[in-house]
Amino acid sequence: MTETLLYASKIAIEIAGLELVSNIDLDVDKGHSLGIVGETGSGKTLTCRALAGLLSPIGGRISRGKLWLGSQEATSPEAYGKKDLYGRVVSLVPQNSLTALNPLMRIGSHLTETIIALDAGSAVRPKARAIDLLQRVGLPDPECILRQYPHELSGGMRQRVMIALAIAGRPQLLVADEPTTALDVSVQKDILELLRRLSQEENMALILVSHDLGVIAAATQFVAVMYAGMIVERGPTETVLRQPRHPYTQALLKARPTIGRTGRLIGIPGAPASPETWPNGCRFASRCPHVDSRCSAKVPTLETTGNAHVVACHRSHERLTLDVN
Repeated sequence: MTETLLYASKIAIEIAGLELVSNIDLDVDKGHSLGIVGETGSGKTLTCRALAGLLSPIGGRISRGKLWLGSQEATSPEAYGKKDLYGRVVSLVPQNSLTALNPLMRIGSHLTETIIALDAGSAVRPKARAIDLLQRVGLPDPECILRQYPHELSGGMRQRVMIALAIAGRPQLLVADEPTTALDVSVQKDILELLRRLSQEENMALILVSHDLGVIAAATQFVAVMYAGMIVERGPTETVLRQPRHPYTQALLKARPTIGRTGRLIGIPGAPASPETWPNGCRFASRCPHVDSRCSAKVPTLETTGNAHVVACHRSHERLTLDVN
């Protein structure tokens, strides 16, 4: 039997009284992987920060809904401090992580301080644990790397250090927010394989955020597609990417370059509405080729179309399809 590690129900996130993310429903089982994909500004990073309990530093909060990590409710930020959730149950590899390391600190100081703070070394000395972490993320000559500063490492090596920091507390859930950004293709592949291997070895759940549908297809079992602060489609990755039911997911796939594809790429017309001007109905309506009168009257909710595949579209059961090959 699988164990649900994360469960989010109808979560809304606001900053300074403005709702930026609405009605997020997610669940991740232990040892499974979930991808989150969508345009810039769709709410992916805010959702990640909410799951990791890191909204407070940017003035955000969960204004509605419930969030559970295992058997522990984690809706309020206080729960993460009182119950020692961050770093031990859930950990985050942040966006722009290549610049997240303190340039004045050696890699060894980054790691040993984190290990001591989490008491993650147990009987093992912090330095020995740091060396073990660097070995686990595939870095050669870890004792040398402990003495180096961030600028002395390549982008791929710094990303591996960030992953080592994230797994220092042996978390049950790792949230990786665009961990392959700014890396070349070969290094991206290595980082994805590292995350997949760590997830399997530790039976650790993984949430992977990316703009790249190819990355999501290669590295995750399930996917959630976000648009304008909402999940518009969710399900098994292969099903969603091969048989997309939401017009936005279909449009993303039509705009994706792939090897062997003929014909021109088709961009999505217009731009997402800002949170201040979100419509009362479907937030994709102004850009959708299948819009009808229902779309402006009511926000569509996620409805099952089969095989754990859910879609938030008033016309999802009409099988509106576009050629995405």
